[in-house]
Amino acid sequence: MMSWTEQFVTGSDKIDQQHRTLINHVNHLEELLTAAKPTREECEFVAQLIDFLENYARVHFEFEEQCMLRYHCPAHEKNKSAHDQFRMFAHEFKTRYQAEGFRREIVLGMQATISRWIQDHILQVDTQLRPSIKS
Repeated sequence: MMSWTEQFVTGSDKIDQQHRTLINHVNHLEELLTAAKPTREECEFVAQLIDFLENYARVHFEFEEQCMLRYHCPAHEKNKSAHDQFRMFAHEFKTRYQAEGFRREIVLGMQATISRWIQDHILQVDTQLRPSIKS
């Protein structure tokens, strides 16, 4: 389970709230994966999570990229490139999930990838926005 800490703060309350929402969804998925046999509702959550991730990639990434441009953040291009990679990951996962349904190893892979994304991308790239906003 991930906990929100000050390390994640970007300087934008809106971005930080969206990141918190992503972390909450990933934590819920992690809880779901501890169940021996997922219920129908839990499987439906995974389908809803896929929709959430697509929407997150569209809405959040667009806002964050615009924010980095507006504040002349030096990580803007790296951020945009990483967002493109995440969009591809989400699309590939959705395609596989639709074809194969709920398979524990697929969902575990998604959870691990998103957890790494949060740790690597938010902490290494998104937080570079903080000094740009402050100045």
